[in-house]
Amino acid sequence: MTENSALYTNSPDYLQTVINHIDQPTLVIDRQYHVLMTNHKLQGIAAKINTRRSSRYCYEITHNLSRPCSGRSNPCPLQKVLQTKLPVSMTHTHFDSLFNKMFVEITATPILDESGEVLHIIETFRNITRQNKIENALRESEVRYRSLFEQSGDAIFILKADGPQTGKILSANQAACHMYGYTNDEFLRLSITDLDTPEHAAKAPKRIKRILEGETLRLEIEHRAKDGRVFPVEVSASRMHVDGRKFVLVIYRDISRRREIEEDRDVLIRELQHLSQTDGLTGLFNRQHLDKRLTEEMERARRYGTPLSLIIFDIDYFKKVNDSHGHITGDRMLQTTASVIRETLRNTDIAGRFGGDEFVIILVQTEIVIGAQVAERLRCRIEQERVPVSDDQTTGFSISLGICQFDNVFARAEDFIARADAALYEAKRNRRNTVCKA
Repeated sequence: MTENSALYTNSPDYLQTVINHIDQPTLVIDRQYHVLMTNHKLQGIAAKINTRRSSRYCYEITHNLSRPCSGRSNPCPLQKVLQTKLPVSMTHTHFDSLFNKMFVEITATPILDESGEVLHIIETFRNITRQNKIENALRESEVRYRSLFEQSGDAIFILKADGPQTGKILSANQAACHMYGYTNDEFLRLSITDLDTPEHAAKAPKRIKRILEGETLRLEIEHRAKDGRVFPVEVSASRMHVDGRKFVLVIYRDISRRREIEEDRDVLIRELQHLSQTDGLTGLFNRQHLDKRLTEEMERARRYGTPLSLIIFDIDYFKKVNDSHGHITGDRMLQTTASVIRETLRNTDIAGRFGGDEFVIILVQTEIVIGAQVAERLRCRIEQERVPVSDDQTTGFSISLGICQFDNVFARAEDFIARADAALYEAKRNRRNTVCKA
């Protein structure tokens, strides 16, 4: 027995107790590969031999070899520690007591003497066979589907789904690199939340939890590229299994162009809706839309008992204006009237051109007394307006107005309009440029 080994045999029970309390398989060796001590957990990864036999070498116990480990596949941890005098970690191929192949991560830690030389080495072992199988399976799957993975025009990510690094990017295709501006190596240092805007990053943990519970997630969110550009993406995310472990497969499609098309379409729809509701000359609502709104407001007044008044008016002697000064002057009068209406009415009032020189104003939640004041104010404003008829000549014009308040006896919009129209004709029969109540 050497002097160094005597250090461990002076109090073997105590030292063995300490070694046995180490959670991982452990052995202590000297500089000549002699095994000085092992714990009980080593039996699970050691070859089928007597691990307590003091004459054994470490490579006999752990690898069933007749000489020290060497080469790139099983480099010798002892030699590495003797060179560096620092702890080292490496992966070896071992065989268990039934000679089944297994992968073991070895951590070798030196014990230095007073002069700083390596006296002994403590080696601990961690069985990573299952982890190695999972990683190999992932690599094999990745190779098998790499062509599809890389040829996809959509960004595809595989994410870690357990532990504190849940959401960490484990793999990304070239389309993802192109879409976000990161290299593949840069992606591997990121979590998927690094691509999210703050609003969606906060929601990511709950979404991943739902995916891991079996839900296939489909939604549209905002993502941020490396250069800071924010763009919309369509997400399809689901759970995947490899050798019993869960991962998250996420596919992102850049929908920026689709959003632009949708926005252009929405603008076009709004413009078409506006055109379908609007009189082209005055910009006020047309008759079709006025009929619809009047019917709606009548139903609301009937249901809730709220007041509703209706004004109908036209331009006095409009036919004579067209005959004397031409239709351009007549059009200017119509447009001027529309401008005055917009300036005079409240936001809640609904005004439109009913046809020809006739206009309709729906006064929501308005008694006829107030409505008559609105009509008079409008008449006075129009009376002050002038429109050009030539380069050096202008002309004024006036309007006649009829106003009526809604009554439940009006079954249809036509009945309401007819009553207000009768008041208009009364105003025109009297002396024009006046307001007449029905």
